[in-house]
Amino acid sequence: MTDEYGNIWTYRLKWAYTLLVVVTLMTPVFYVMFVSFNKNGFGAAEYVFTVEWYGEIFKDRLLVGAIGDTGILTIITTIIVVPFGLLAAKFYKRARYKVLTVSLLLSPLFVPSDILGSALLVFFKNLSKSLEALSDWLGNEWFYGWFDLGYMTAIIGLVIYILPYVFVVILITMGRYRDQQTDAARACGAGAWQAFWHVEFPQIRAGIFSSCAFAVILSFNEYTRTSLLKGGYDTFTTVLISQFLNEGMSEQSFAMSSAVSFIAIAVIGGIIVLTLFRSEKLERIARAKAQPVMST
Repeated sequence: MTDEYGNIWTYRLKWAYTLLVVVTLMTPVFYVMFVSFNKNGFGAAEYVFTVEWYGEIFKDRLLVGAIGDTGILTIITTIIVVPFGLLAAKFYKRARYKVLTVSLLLSPLFVPSDILGSALLVFFKNLSKSLEALSDWLGNEWFYGWFDLGYMTAIIGLVIYILPYVFVVILITMGRYRDQQTDAARACGAGAWQAFWHVEFPQIRAGIFSSCAFAVILSFNEYTRTSLLKGGYDTFTTVLISQFLNEGMSEQSFAMSSAVSFIAIAVIGGIIVLTLFRSEKLERIARAKAQPVMST
């Protein structure tokens, strides 16, 4: 360890700094978890430990409904945006004008969320009116309600927002993959899908799974674009923020927020631990293969 990282104290200080950053970022989350176990709620002078608020979560129909709507948006957005990001990354690798391609794909990142959300809101409103006018001119109602605010408009906004992140994550993983491997598989008689599934996918699988995690986290926690484009239903973030600004978060809201945080930490922590064990196993296999075979 000393030979690889130099001074042992420098190595330890790096880990201490990393842990300090993580604890600093997670302190607000830990505080919400701390409050969620208080029987007297937020701001009470006396702290009484209890878990009863977690049993009361499903009695808050507004919060449960918002979680359901948020889950629907998250699942549909992830299913759409990850294949789009993969296709965009594959197109970039074969594109002639790479700078122009990556500039177009990353351009949504440079637009502030409130401006992009407002622009999409105005666009959908005018598009809906134009389609209704077209239907009136045709003497029917074929195009009524196509782009009224709802799930579709919110999903379009989320896809525009999340696609650049998914594209970057997958592209980084694809940097180690060589297209000649696909060409070799095709030359051996494999179809396009077989070459991707059996040759390319195993090597970029980590990037695809990571992009799925990014898509889920970003779409679940997005507020500005979703609140402008969602229409008449509520999402998890809009309920929490409206409660905080108007009447204060309820004890069930603290419990629900903590439960979501516990699940996210458990899932991400499990993935990290599994990845570390798998990486260690693959490293041992690679070292074993690299050792010279002794003849007997």
